[in-house]
Amino acid sequence: MKMILSKILITRYTAFIFFMLVFAAAVEAADRKIYFFIDDKGVTHYTDTAEDGLEGGYDVGEIDEFDENHEDDVLLTYDAVSQEVLIENRLYSPITVILKASDESAVDTDIEFDKIFQVQGNTVVSLGHIYVIDNTKEFTLTREFSIGTPTVVEQLKNDEFLIPFKGRYRVTQAHGGKFSHKGPKNRYAVDISMPVGTPLYAAKDGKIVDMKMHFTKAGLDPAAHGKANYIRISHSDGTMTIYVHLKANSQVVKLGQYVKAGDLIAQSGNTGYTTGPHLHFAVQHNNGVSIVSIPFKFKGGIVPKAGSMLGN
Repeated sequence: MKMILSKILITRYTAFIFFMLVFAAAVEAADRKIYFFIDDKGVTHYTDTAEDGLEGGYDVGEIDEFDENHEDDVLLTYDAVSQEVLIENRLYSPITVILKASDESAVDTDIEFDKIFQVQGNTVVSLGHIYVIDNTKEFTLTREFSIGTPTVVEQLKNDEFLIPFKGRYRVTQAHGGKFSHKGPKNRYAVDISMPVGTPLYAAKDGKIVDMKMHFTKAGLDPAAHGKANYIRISHSDGTMTIYVHLKANSQVVKLGQYVKAGDLIAQSGNTGYTTGPHLHFAVQHNNGVSIVSIPFKFKGGIVPKAGSMLGN
């Protein structure tokens, strides 16, 4: 998805030159999307090909467990005086940024396009300079970003994560779950059925880098897509844990706060696209282009299996 943020008039030799900054959402080309449609009998179908539903004349929607849209938190600007390209990261998490250019022959620049830049949280940094050398050409700059810093799965420690709740609850969907755990972001996620209000704890030491906790509705209505409350914790080895479908305003932590494994963070809930109260939990990392889930084990070497009881 791309949208033009602004057109900026830059004066050079008394000529006005249009320099367009275009935002691009961080989307990995290989990130397979999951769609749904409801047939004439009221049956909901799930597919990775939108045409499956469109060919039948149905309205097709895209499944998104929770909304991590941060377009307004990562701002790309051009300083006409210094001729610098600046990026402001308003998030508490570092991010990776990639700049892409439409026609480099129109400019002289010290920026390396298609290179991964790392920008720390709550900072403004210069990514380089752009000098227009051909005012007959329209130059387009796009940016893509993703939360976290690049890590290689093989280099991640084989840590075991604390089970983030007390008691025993049933795993309803595990690694490769067929209902909604198909794309790279959720492939190794796990869903655990539990009552609304169950206390949840940090699975590992880390920093609270992202959260949305204001949603109140739930169900399989398409309007619920993306409207799940969540908390994201970043860990020192580059992994991140995500806790989703939380009870509205139940958090006891703040953005930027450091927590220890076992610290209370919030309560489980039933918000967003869900068939009932449960916790969606995943371990993820930044692969340089986007956030993807990775296999993990809980303490004691436990690999969650669908249908099994988890906890103590």
